[in-house]
Amino acid sequence: MESEQGQKASPAQMKQRCDTVMDAEEHLSCSVSVLARLFESKAANLLPEFYLATKRRHARAIEQDPELKALFSMFGDQSLEALRAVGNFSLTRAKQREVLPIHPFPSDHYVTDEVLPYIEVKAANGVTSRFIVDTGAPQTRVNLDTAKLMGIQLLPDARYRYSTFYGEHDLSASLGIFESLRIGTSEFRNVLVFVSDRDNLLGLDLLAKLGRLKVTKKTLTLNAEPPARCDSPITYTRLDINQRLTLPARLEHRATVAIIDTGNVDYLTSALPGSTAIQVTGKPRSQTFRGELSMGGHIQLSTYKYFPDFTIPPSMLLGKYVPSILLGWQAFKDFELNLDVDSGRSCFNRI
Repeated sequence: MESEQGQKASPAQMKQRCDTVMDAEEHLSCSVSVLARLFESKAANLLPEFYLATKRRHARAIEQDPELKALFSMFGDQSLEALRAVGNFSLTRAKQREVLPIHPFPSDHYVTDEVLPYIEVKAANGVTSRFIVDTGAPQTRVNLDTAKLMGIQLLPDARYRYSTFYGEHDLSASLGIFESLRIGTSEFRNVLVFVSDRDNLLGLDLLAKLGRLKVTKKTLTLNAEPPARCDSPITYTRLDINQRLTLPARLEHRATVAIIDTGNVDYLTSALPGSTAIQVTGKPRSQTFRGELSMGGHIQLSTYKYFPDFTIPPSMLLGKYVPSILLGWQAFKDFELNLDVDSGRSCFNRI
């Protein structure tokens, strides 16, 4: 999964590779990676048989591991039957350049303190809702009330437990099927999504499939022109059921990896505190520091936040895991994102 070949492999290629693995523990690990890739590829109707076959073959090991036990308790019989009946996932991309407005709030009549990038998403029944463009969310998530309005088919006995970067653990989500999801003239069909009581999030699982994108403070451009330069090349990484956009950086002269997270309201958040805090707050607890940020050969003085309760995941850098930093939505006053996962040429550029 972590090798260059594994990052590019299809679910079918990965399954074929798993079939050659004789060691039981390695086979189970490989099978979990295949399940993760099936989720990422949105191949909902291919999940049931592989899920059940893995569960039968490794029943004892799954029962003894709490994380695996939770994973293989995700679907009940009714949900598996519903997934078998789902049509093939498909995507019809916009054929021309389209510039879509990014809104700062979930609706024109509802203003919040937290300004985030919202985009209009349309369902098969004609209902339109705003979703946060969230490159830090591996999976697209729909609020339960929105799911009902947009006609999402809820899977009756499917449950998923998840955690967030922000210190929240053991949260619960249901799963459902979006018959049609339109962003501009691009249309996804038969999309497996997570459904919860939280905000609507358009995650990296779908954003990465839209082709060449450009995200600025005010617009999302489909079929964008390739950038004339690339200040900081971005790596699209896969790890289990998660995907991330990362780039090498240095904060306070420490080598680190920056995760681009447009669903985070702050400019910069660090997994480690600095030397001297210039501000301390509560609820949520945070400390603000000032330090030197270096990316793509450019050095700038920047303030950044540290939340003791956050659980920002570490990243791999030169063969070692290092504490990560998050570049959030406020950073887009200085940067723009050029995303092109298909070609492997994605960039984070200064403006």
